[in-house]
Amino acid sequence: MAITPDPDQLEPLGIGLIWVVTLLSCLLAADKSLASDYADGSLEQMVLSDYPLWWVCLVKSMAHWVSCALPLLLMAPILGGMLAMPLDRIVWLMASLILGSPILSLFCILGAMLTVGLNQSSALLPILIAPFLVPTLILGTQWATTGGEAFYGYMLAALLCLSLVTLPFATAVVAKIAVSRYVCGDRPVTIGGEASKVDRSCGAGFINGVAPNFFTIVAAR
Repeated sequence: MAITPDPDQLEPLGIGLIWVVTLLSCLLAADKSLASDYADGSLEQMVLSDYPLWWVCLVKSMAHWVSCALPLLLMAPILGGMLAMPLDRIVWLMASLILGSPILSLFCILGAMLTVGLNQSSALLPILIAPFLVPTLILGTQWATTGGEAFYGYMLAALLCLSLVTLPFATAVVAKIAVSRYVCGDRPVTIGGEASKVDRSCGAGFINGVAPNFFTIVAAR
């Protein structure tokens, strides 16, 4: 409404506005989705667990999608009505969000894993992954704007399939790097209410599970 209350001018902007809101909400929540896991040692447990790490990363991406994109997807009819969008455009907008928003969550979790534990990670995250989100934004808005043109739909579906096949594995590799950076950090931790340092061994042996007794230290915290 800050732009104009004229329905004829709001309707062309509606799809783009809702897609940008979805993108920004995914980016804002990505940094917090892994910060607590990194701080309390849960991230190390994920790396050393018996479950495939790529599967754990995929589940984290699904949780991010459920908490960020799904509420906006359910609110899309209401937002579309507020922006004077016709019913057919609202339907295609929801279809584009169903295909495109999981891609945003997969990239956001990858970016969050890249920046977890770093200073100013919330400012660094959008800079790293925003260029990779632009194709999804373009394809999603164009598919909804053109009323379901097959080319944009096929491209968006292909991008979703490619992201599902590759990004969980890439996130798993980055998770191992993030854990090794945490283990080699010798950063202060609190044990029994007093700040102290825990000597953490560094190297590939930790990543490969050669030192599972590390979690004795984590439990002590």
